[in-house]
Amino acid sequence: MRGPIFNIIDYFTGRGSLEDVIYSVFGVLAFLFVCIPVHECSHALAAKILGDNTAENQGRLTLNPFAHIDLTGTVMMFLCSIGWAKPTPVDLRRCTKVNIRAANAIVSAAGPLSNIIMSFLFVVIYKLIFLLAINNISTVLAQVAGIVYYVAALNAFLAVFNLIPVPPFDGYHILSSFLPAKAIVFMERYGQIINIVLIIIIFSGFLSVPISFLSGKILEFFDFATGFIL
Repeated sequence: MRGPIFNIIDYFTGRGSLEDVIYSVFGVLAFLFVCIPVHECSHALAAKILGDNTAENQGRLTLNPFAHIDLTGTVMMFLCSIGWAKPTPVDLRRCTKVNIRAANAIVSAAGPLSNIIMSFLFVVIYKLIFLLAINNISTVLAQVAGIVYYVAALNAFLAVFNLIPVPPFDGYHILSSFLPAKAIVFMERYGQIINIVLIIIIFSGFLSVPISFLSGKILEFFDFATGFIL
């Protein structure tokens, strides 16, 4: 998978367009400064509500992106459009308002859920801006609307991506809350092998097809749900 760095190189060597550069760079910046802070802060907030203030004590209960950005994950985003943030520290034993399994599921689900909510909000904003663009015949507003929709799509994609049911994704932690102990032991024992296979699948591009399909369905539903706007 190609990141913004390669799009920039292609542009200056005459093999790419400025539009590709703008959207790829903007996508990484939106990931770093919008998607990641909301996602990780939501994990921290869910843990705090359940009784664990570990993340808050370490300065992670914040929308400040620099509290969550991982340097290696950021570099990988610019190189191949696949990156990650610093994991939010959670002590499930301190989530005393529910049992450990329920706490694991709730805290893990908070991240993807926050991105789904963000995706919906950005679809609403996109439609409002596009409505203004139509009424004012403004190509600038139409372009802004397109960028806003891009952020909505990015949030939907991130939500689905994080629901992959293998470690270390949120989807696995949600699923493990319902799995028998033997299944959890198996997943953790062979977790490294599973991760290697997953990385190969991700970089081969095969995984992007089902993830794009599912995130597209989310956006289609949000488009239908906000049909009263536009």
